[in-house]
Amino acid sequence: MKRILVIDDDAMARSIFRSLLEEEGYGVSEAADGATGLRMFREGGWDLVVLDIFMPGLSGLDALQDMDPERSGVPVVVISGAGSATGADPLHLAMTLGASRSFSKDFEHGDFLAAVRELTAKAGVPA
Repeated sequence: MKRILVIDDDAMARSIFRSLLEEEGYGVSEAADGATGLRMFREGGWDLVVLDIFMPGLSGLDALQDMDPERSGVPVVVISGAGSATGADPLHLAMTLGASRSFSKDFEHGDFLAAVRELTAKAGVPA
C-alpha cells in the first residue's frame, strides 16, 4: 500500500484529504503542523506528501525546502487556501522549490486524485 503524509493545520482539510485518499486505497498519516510533518517525513517510507503552504510555526514552504523533493525522490503536492495578496504567488514559489504539483484549496477532487495517482505510479507499484 502506498503511504501518503498529509501536513495541514486545518483539521477539516486533513479529514477531506484522508477520506479522498483512503477511498483510493492509500494509507494516510496526518500532521497538524509543519514541524511535526517534517519530523514524520524524515522517518521515511513515504510515497507522497500533501503539504499546506500557510501554517503557523514552520511554514509549508520552509518544510518543502527541508524535504528537498529532488534529492529525496518523494513527490510533494502543495496546497494553498490563500491568494497572492502579497504580490507573490505561493504556489508558483513552491513549484520552484521542487513541488511536483500545486492546487488551491478549492481544487477539483478528480484533478487532485489524478495527480496523486500519476505521482505515486512512478514508483511502479499500484496503490
